[in-house]
Amino acid sequence: MKRLKLFLVMAAVITAPAIAQELAGPEPESADHMDHAEAEPAAPKLPPAESTWRAEPAPPKPEPARTMHGKQTVAVYMAGEEPAGAQGVHKILGGELARTISTSEKYSAVDRTDAILLQLSREHTFQRSGAVSDEQIKSLGQQFGVSYLCISDITAVTGGSYYLDVRLVDVVTAEIIRSVTRDSYLRNADEMRRVAQDLAFQLIENERAREMLQQAQRQQQRKKNTLLLSAIGLDILGAGLIAYGIVENGNVANLISEKKFTASEKAETRRNAAIAVGSVILAAGITIHIFF
Repeated sequence: MKRLKLFLVMAAVITAPAIAQELAGPEPESADHMDHAEAEPAAPKLPPAESTWRAEPAPPKPEPARTMHGKQTVAVYMAGEEPAGAQGVHKILGGELARTISTSEKYSAVDRTDAILLQLSREHTFQRSGAVSDEQIKSLGQQFGVSYLCISDITAVTGGSYYLDVRLVDVVTAEIIRSVTRDSYLRNADEMRRVAQDLAFQLIENERAREMLQQAQRQQQRKKNTLLLSAIGLDILGAGLIAYGIVENGNVANLISEKKFTASEKAETRRNAAIAVGSVILAAGITIHIFF
C-alpha cells in the first residue's frame, strides 16, 4: 500500500509541468521571430487576365422627328393674311397640302397654322407679312416636334390672280430644302384643291407623287372632256330648237294669211316653246364653255 502511494506521488510530480504548460497555452513567439515575419515582403498581385475598362460610347446624334411609321414629320403653316378675294383658301390649301404630302413614302404632314400663329403672337414677334426668322423656325420645330416646316404664302397680283409660294424648310438648319411657285385665280374650292395637290407633289418630288399627279391630271382631263362634250351637245340642241321656232314662225304667218286661226294658234305655241327652251339650253352650254 505504501508503495502504491509513493508511485502515485512520483507520477504527479513528473506530469505536473506538462499539465501546467497545457493549461497556460502556447508560448508567445519571440521578438526575433516576429521581426522576421514582418520584414517579409507581401506577395505581388497578378494583373487581371483581361482589362475591364471600356471607352464610353459617344452620344448619338439627334435624328429628325419621325412618326410611328418612320416618316419625317412636316408642320404646314399658311403664312400672311388670307386674301379678301379668296375666302377659305388658307383652310383648303393647308388641309390639302397636309393630306397630299402625307401620301408620300417619306413625309407625314399636319396643318399647324392656327397653333403656329398662336405661338408667334405669344412671342410678340408676329408679323402681318407672315415672315418667320431662322430662330423662330428652329424654335417652332422643337416645340411641335417636327422635322420640317411647310411655309406657304399667297400674294394677290394685278389682274385678279394670285401668286403662291410654298417652301419646305429644315427646322434644324433653317435651310430651304425645296421651293415651288404657282399662279392661279383660285376661283373656287376645286381649283384651290388642284393647286394645293400640284404644289405638294412638286414639293415632295417622288415617284409615287408623280404617279398620283399624273392620275389626277388624267381624271381632270376626262372631266373637262365630259363637260366639253356636254356643252357642245347643249349648244346643238339649243340652236336646233331656236331654228325650229324660227321655221315655225313662218308657218304661223302662212296659217294666219290662210285664215286657219286654230292651226295658227297651235303653231304659235310650238314656236314660242321651242324658242324659249332652246334659248335656255343654249345659254347653259355657253355657261359651261365660259366657266369650266
